[in-house]
Amino acid sequence: MYSLGSTSSPDDDSVPDPAIQSISLPAPPTPSNRRLNLPSLPCAFASSSIAPSSAQRPVFHTGLFVTSRVRRRRDRGEVVQWVKELPSERMMRCGNFGTTGLGSTGWRRFQTTPPCTRRAYHSQAKILVETEEFLASYDPPTPDPLEVDPVPIRPRFDWRLRAISREKAKPDKKRKHKRRIAPQQTVLQEHEPYYHTVHRYSEHFNGLLDAEIAAEEAVLHQRLSTWSTERLSEEGYCLTDMTAFWLEEKHFGRRTATFTRGPGVQLPENRFESGTQVLVSRIDPLTDEPAKGSLISRTPLQLKVSFPDQVEFDNPELEGAWRVDLGHSSLVHNRMREAINHLHRDVRSQEAVMATDREEILNGTHLRDVILRGKDQGDMDENVETSGVFRDNQLIYSWAKRYMRPNPVVVEGDPVIDGLNATQVRAMAQMIAERFSLVQGPPGTGKTKTIIETIKLLKVHFETPQPILVCTYTNVAVDNLVEGFVAAGVNPIRVAFGGKTRASLEPYTYEYKMQNHPLYSQAEKVSETIKELEGEVKDTSIRAKDLAKKVNDGRTNLAQRLDGMLTAIAKREDRIQAKRAQWYALTQQMTKDVLGEADVICTTCLTAASRVLEATDFPVVFLDEASMSTEPASLVPLMKGSRHVALIGDHKQLPPVIVSQIAKSNQLDRSLFERLIVEGIVPSIMLDIQYRMHPAISAFPSLEFYGTSLLDGTVDSGGNILSRLAPPNSQHLTKDGNGDRPSVVFLDHAGEESSKDRSRVNWNEAHIVASVVEDLLLTNPELTGDDIGIIAPYAAQISLLTRLFNVNARYRQRFEIVLGEHRAMQIKDIEIKTVDGFEGREKEIIIFSTVRNNAGGHIGFLADRGRLNVGLTRAKRGLFIVGSISTLRMGRSVETAKEETGAVAWRNFAQYLVKEGRVSRIGGMKLQQAIYGHLRAARRDPPLLDSGVVETRI
Repeated sequence: MYSLGSTSSPDDDSVPDPAIQSISLPAPPTPSNRRLNLPSLPCAFASSSIAPSSAQRPVFHTGLFVTSRVRRRRDRGEVVQWVKELPSERMMRCGNFGTTGLGSTGWRRFQTTPPCTRRAYHSQAKILVETEEFLASYDPPTPDPLEVDPVPIRPRFDWRLRAISREKAKPDKKRKHKRRIAPQQTVLQEHEPYYHTVHRYSEHFNGLLDAEIAAEEAVLHQRLSTWSTERLSEEGYCLTDMTAFWLEEKHFGRRTATFTRGPGVQLPENRFESGTQVLVSRIDPLTDEPAKGSLISRTPLQLKVSFPDQVEFDNPELEGAWRVDLGHSSLVHNRMREAINHLHRDVRSQEAVMATDREEILNGTHLRDVILRGKDQGDMDENVETSGVFRDNQLIYSWAKRYMRPNPVVVEGDPVIDGLNATQVRAMAQMIAERFSLVQGPPGTGKTKTIIETIKLLKVHFETPQPILVCTYTNVAVDNLVEGFVAAGVNPIRVAFGGKTRASLEPYTYEYKMQNHPLYSQAEKVSETIKELEGEVKDTSIRAKDLAKKVNDGRTNLAQRLDGMLTAIAKREDRIQAKRAQWYALTQQMTKDVLGEADVICTTCLTAASRVLEATDFPVVFLDEASMSTEPASLVPLMKGSRHVALIGDHKQLPPVIVSQIAKSNQLDRSLFERLIVEGIVPSIMLDIQYRMHPAISAFPSLEFYGTSLLDGTVDSGGNILSRLAPPNSQHLTKDGNGDRPSVVFLDHAGEESSKDRSRVNWNEAHIVASVVEDLLLTNPELTGDDIGIIAPYAAQISLLTRLFNVNARYRQRFEIVLGEHRAMQIKDIEIKTVDGFEGREKEIIIFSTVRNNAGGHIGFLADRGRLNVGLTRAKRGLFIVGSISTLRMGRSVETAKEETGAVAWRNFAQYLVKEGRVSRIGGMKLQQAIYGHLRAARRDPPLLDSGVVETRI
């Protein structure tokens, strides 16, 4: 027998329990009892039937048995073991153990990893079996719940393994997956850390979401009550003359209906998107009692809507047209609330529930301490470990730590990263090394490329396991990332619903992968069987209902027949339930295969809450456009078991869009990214070289928004601007004394603004914008309509410009006269959007219509620093700003302090333009020439006279 003596540990937090220091242990097994038929075990303690408790667990050596105490270190949530070496110590030949510390009294600290050989597995297994009786009889003292957490027998994620997506698929091999079960509804208790902080956090943001919902409903009611049906239809908020019929299929248990205008009839342009609420009525949703549904999907020909209650659309007595109005999306707010509530969940306890055939779906995050740190310092441990999950893989972690330095230490065998500058490489290293990191990407600095190269390094070079979740705020940005991943050799899956994915990316969508899965045909057959059985049940139920009436009328001879029909219905319903279970099992198998074989899953923040993604966990998350997302929306992708997160964005550009003034005043329009940047508690880095703009275009944004720290990568080593950024030909861009044409010009005019439906419009300015487009297409043969973008801050101005370019017959005729019929076809490809519509985008030429022109200098909604930054940084070669320089130089806004800072930015910009000589006054003869010069030349009309006003004929 061996006996453990009195000892102490070098770390007070991990001192072995005195209660176990004098336990007698059995001697090592003798050669006579070593011939046993044992299964191959994956690692020590793999069999839960013979594993000791998590508080007291033995560590086995070959011919050696000692006792260890398992504790979770609070500083970094790490499972460690202090092991007492016995007098007859033998080296650890049966396992791959890494020594991390040695106490002076013989206690050694180990971090265990799986054994290295099959022989080692059997050696440990023999010891386990021989000591099973001892373990069963041993009753260890109950550990302090605050000191010892439940620890899984094996960690759910092993970052030293190779990714499944990097293995060659075997068509005849079926992958085995654990059954995913809903987590136990365990939440924080009042005595536990973070309880009060999470409670306050939840109350704060849930209240703001309530205010935002109320504001959205008020906007909806105002629109429905003040706008005519014609205007609602024209603006895309309403569809009339719709025919509806029910579908057999259901959407998460809810009945679905299709709305069309007839076979082959296309729907007009509209604003309906998947996930939004729709109001279905006969005449008016305000006077009728509308049916409220959720839009599942849309095509050019139809809308598919799900309803919680059955509405009799196909009742013959209710024939006629239906009206469908756009409501607000309740789904968006529900998903954000759910994410907030998940902060109450303990992910560690969910990960601890492990078995050979099942595991819990993770709801919550390991990064609650980072998210809440700025909210309540009392719950925080200042010594918390900041390194992320890749610390477990020394090959990856070594690269990251070395390349985080300003002068990286290069080692033979390091991957070659082409096309990135030093700051971008440091950003990559930071995102890999830190458990939570922030990357600020000013316009044109290549943040998308940096993300793509980081994922490529992890998945293609290091071949890390477990798919990585990459989310953005907009679908356009998701598609851009997917294209980049494909080009880089990374295997992406695009998760989106309702036709929101670019057509060229269809082969990389979740739906496409599912349809090409080997089990798809089998699942479809099961689905068809379910539909047939449901049809039989429906028909039999109708006949049984009629028969029941006859039985009730006294025809008792039919009762036996009725009983038989009811029995048949019950049997079919049982079959339906069985088939549904079979279909669910097949689709789950398919989904797990599809997601498991991907390197990266790409979707929007809110779609990350889709049930499809419950098929796997996402410990590593990258969130792009993080500065555009509200804090509750940013939580959605993080609540899937995240323990390593990188947020990428730029809080100097567009903030989240919020309707409620109450919510704005309480900072719902402040992103999680911006809050963490301001708090300064999370490692951050700014990409500082822009590759998009001509230096003259980037000069003011760098000065005003980035303190001149944004440098130009568009100049070669000799100081010459890249030829691809040469300014376009234009009558408004006059060459200077050196023969250089400027790339920025402000066209100053006196045309006054006017109000329209609580928006602003400027007719003269719209005509000037049209003349600039005409001039550019006429004098630059290489330019296409797709190279030009028009930005306006007001919806009314967007609507006016869209009509002039795409609907107005006189303008169409004018463009054909000036440009020629073929060249005029480019007009339809010009994008006309608000500033928000161009976020993350770029064009060769941007024309910015500022609209505001008044004697008081009031600029209202225009006073937004982020929107000014975005508006000025979309252009690559030429930037034309149209407006009133005097109005902008006064730049007044009396709404909020935040808007006042935007007004100051506009004043600074106006002064900068004047100082740089970039203002071109357009009035009188010059205005006439600008608007009508090319038209008169094409018609060979007589010279213009200086009338001082703009002609109204167009």
